[in-house]
Amino acid sequence: MQPIDPPVGGGRLRLLGLYHGLGASADDAEAALRHAAHYVGTYDWRGPGLRQQQLTGVLYEELVPLSEEHFAASDRRTEALGGKNVIDTAFHTMAHLSPEYVEAARAAAASADVVVFSHPWIYPLVRDVLRPDRQLIVYDAHNVEGLLRTDLLDDGAGGSEVARGVVEVENAVCAAADLVLACSHDDATAFASLYGVPFERIRVIPNGTFTRKIKPPTDAEKREARGQFGVEDKPVAFFLGSNYGPNVEAARFIADALAPALPNVLFVIGGGVGDGLENAHTPANVRVTGRLSDAELLQWLKASDIAVNPMFGGSGTNIKMLDFMAAGLPIVTTAIGARGIDTSERAFVIAQAETFARTVSNVLGNAKESAQLAAGARSQADRFYSWERISDYLGTMLSRWAEIRKAGKQPPFFSVVVPTYERHELLSTLVNFLDKQKWRDFEVIIVDQSASPWPDRDKAFSFDLHYIHTDRKGAVTARNTGAGLARGKVIAFTDDDCEPDENWLAAAHEVFTTTDAVGLEGLIRSDRVGDSAWRPVTNEGFEGIGFMTANLFVRADIFHKLNGFDIALEKPHFREDTDLGWRLQDVGEVPFSREAWVYHPPHSREIERESQTVRSTFFQNDAILMRKHPERYAELMLREVQWQHVPDFWDHFLKGIELHGVEVPDDIRNIMRENAGIEFTGLLQAGGQSLPPAGSTGVSPALDAARRPAGLHRVLGRSLAWPMRSLWHQVWERIERRVRPVEQRLDGTSASLLQLQRSTDERLKKVEARLEAIERHLSIGGSKGLSGSGKAKLAETGNALDNERSQAVADKDVAEILRAAALVMRSRARLEAVAEDPAANASSGPNKSSDR
Repeated sequence: MQPIDPPVGGGRLRLLGLYHGLGASADDAEAALRHAAHYVGTYDWRGPGLRQQQLTGVLYEELVPLSEEHFAASDRRTEALGGKNVIDTAFHTMAHLSPEYVEAARAAAASADVVVFSHPWIYPLVRDVLRPDRQLIVYDAHNVEGLLRTDLLDDGAGGSEVARGVVEVENAVCAAADLVLACSHDDATAFASLYGVPFERIRVIPNGTFTRKIKPPTDAEKREARGQFGVEDKPVAFFLGSNYGPNVEAARFIADALAPALPNVLFVIGGGVGDGLENAHTPANVRVTGRLSDAELLQWLKASDIAVNPMFGGSGTNIKMLDFMAAGLPIVTTAIGARGIDTSERAFVIAQAETFARTVSNVLGNAKESAQLAAGARSQADRFYSWERISDYLGTMLSRWAEIRKAGKQPPFFSVVVPTYERHELLSTLVNFLDKQKWRDFEVIIVDQSASPWPDRDKAFSFDLHYIHTDRKGAVTARNTGAGLARGKVIAFTDDDCEPDENWLAAAHEVFTTTDAVGLEGLIRSDRVGDSAWRPVTNEGFEGIGFMTANLFVRADIFHKLNGFDIALEKPHFREDTDLGWRLQDVGEVPFSREAWVYHPPHSREIERESQTVRSTFFQNDAILMRKHPERYAELMLREVQWQHVPDFWDHFLKGIELHGVEVPDDIRNIMRENAGIEFTGLLQAGGQSLPPAGSTGVSPALDAARRPAGLHRVLGRSLAWPMRSLWHQVWERIERRVRPVEQRLDGTSASLLQLQRSTDERLKKVEARLEAIERHLSIGGSKGLSGSGKAKLAETGNALDNERSQAVADKDVAEILRAAALVMRSRARLEAVAEDPAANASSGPNKSSDR
C-alpha cells in the first residue's frame, strides 16, 4: 500500500528488493518488457498527489492518493479503537471511498499476466476481474498478517472485529493464490497450519540486502570514514534500529551493560531507535546518531570494527543483520537477533546477555577469528541474502509458472533436478539418457556452477529443460535452487554423471501413484566395488539408511514442508542427502526400488576431489548429522564402520565435533570407546578463544583421548593441542608417505585373514551337517536282527554316503569321514547276511571273502 520510494522500513525495502530486477538485464530491453512490474500503491497520510515514476528498468511505481472521505472514515475508526491505526488492516472496508485508487488497481490487475498481492486487503477489491485460468495469482506475504494483527488488535471488542476481518481476507487470498511467498520457513509453516495452504504452493523468499551497494570497505575507505566521524583512536561497535520497542530495549542494554563493561570500545547507536534514549543516561563511550541517511549509514558501516545486535524480543528477521553481514563486519548477536538467518558457514557469534560483553571483547581481541567471521558474514550475505540474486530468482520463478498458466497447461508430474560442476561432457550424456525415458511427463532443471556455460544449453530437446548458469558454488544450494523452481508434483534428484535406466521415471511413477510414499530411494549401481584405487558410488547394502541424491525422489509438498536440504551441510556437501532421507522417514514411508535404477560410474582416487585425503575431511559433517539424528546416526555408524576404511575418520569426526560445538550422546561415546579406544570427556567452556558457529551456545569441545598403541598416527594426533594440529599434520605427512604402504599391506593381510575365517566357518558348517547325516544313517543299523528290508536300507544308505562323498571331494576331511562310514555300513550289512544264511554267503566265492 505504501510508496516504495523512498525505501524506508522493512516493507518498502522488500518491495524494492524483490521487484527491482526480476531477472532482466539492465541492457536487455526485451527482457525488461517481459518482466515489467507495475506497482499500484498509495499514501497512508494526507497531502501528496498522483505520482508515476520508473524506479528501475523493470519496476514502475504508480501512487494514487486516497480521498479525504477515506481519511475521515479511518480517523473515526482509529478513535473508536482507542487510537489504534487501522488504515491498512481495515482498508478493504473503506476503499469504496477512494474510487480512483480502486479503479487503478482493478485496471492493472485485469491486464497483468501475474498478479501479486503484497498485502491481503487489496484482494477483495479486484477479485472479480481476475482470470485464474490464464493469470498467475501470487500472495507475497510480508508477515502472517492474521497472527500479527490479532496479536496487535485483539481486545474483545472493535479491535477483535478488525483482526477477524484480516484473517478472513488473508484466508481468501491464500485460497486463491497459486503461490504464497513467505519470508521464512516459520511463516510458511504458519500459512500451512492456519489456512491449510499446501506446501507445494508455498515458496520461502527471504528478506535481503543490496550487496552490490553495501560492501566491505578498502583500508583507505575505512580510514576516511573513521576520520570523518573522529573515531580513529578506539574500536567501534555499531548497532542500528528504528524506534521500535525491542530495538529500544537492545539500545538500553548497550548503554547500561555493554558500554560500562567495555570502556575502551565506542558504541554507536544509529537510526530512529535513538529517540527511545532521549531521557536516558548514556556513558561517554556511547554515541547516539539519530536517523541516518543512506550515505551516512554506509559511512558508519565502513567506520565500524564490529556489529552488535543484542535483541531480546520482537519477531521476524532483523534486516539490519543482513546489512552488517553485507558490510563484512564480525557480528555478535543474541539468538533472537539471528532468527531466520540460515547459513552454510560461520557468519556471526551467538551470545547470551551475561556473556555478551566478554564475547565482544574476545572477537575484537582475536584478529584471525574476527577476519574469518567477517569473511563468512559477507559470503553468506552474497550467497543467500542478496536482493540482486533474490530478485532474479523470483523473476525466473514467476515467469516459469506464468508460462504454463497462460498456455492453459498442467504442471508436469516429475521435475528432474541436476546440479553440475565442470563436467559438461558427462552432463550431455545424462541428458541423452533422460531423452530416452519411457515416462514423458517431466521437466529438467539444470543448475550449472561451472566457469563457462554448458555448450548444449540452447539445443532443442524432447522435454522441457530449464538451464541456470550461476557463480554460486555448492551442490546443496544448487539442489535447493532447482527444487524451488520445480513445477512438478515429485522432484527427482540425480547427479550429472549418472545414467538412468529408460524405465527410471516410469518405475517411480508407479510407486507414487499406487502408494502414499513421501519419497523413493532408487537403486544406484556402480563398478569397482572393493577397489581401493576407485570410489564406487552405490547404495546396495545401505537401503533405507544411507540415502544418496544420485537417485532420490521426493514429493514436492513434503520437500518444501521440510525446508529442503540443510545448507549447514554445504561445506563440504556431505550427508545432506542422508539428513533429508531421515527427515522424510519421520513424516512417511520411503520405500526402496530396484526397478527405478541409475548407473553411477566410479571415481578414480587420482582425481583430487575424489582422493581419500580430500574425501576424509567430509566426515566433519557427521557431527551435524549426529546432533540432528543421534539414534539413527549411531546405527549408520555401526553399519558403515568408516574407521575400517578411512584412516583419518576419527580425526575429522572429532574435529567436526569441535568445529560445530556438538554434544556427543552416550551411545556414540560407547562406539568410540569400543572401536577406537577413545575416551571422550565432553564439552568445556571455550572462553571465547575458539568461536562457535552460528546457533551454538559459545562452547567448544575439549578432547582427552587415550588411543590404542597400535594407532601411532592417532596417539600423536590426540596428544597435541588442537591449535597445533595443522603444523603436526604437515610433519606427519612426511612420515605417512613411508608408513602408508605398510599399513596398506597390513590392511590386505587383515582382509585375507577375514576371508579365510569366513571360508573356514563355512567348511565347518558343512562338516557338522554331514556328521549329523552320518549319525542318522548309522542309527538305522543300530538294532539287532535286521530284516531283509533293513539290510537293503543299510546298503542304500552306504550308496547315499558314497554320493555325498563324491560331492565333497574338495573337502578332504569330510570325504574321508564319509568313506569310512560307507565301509562300516556295507560291512554291517554283509555280516548280518552271513549270520542269517552262512551257506549262501560261502557260495559267493573268494572275492566276497577278500572283500571282508
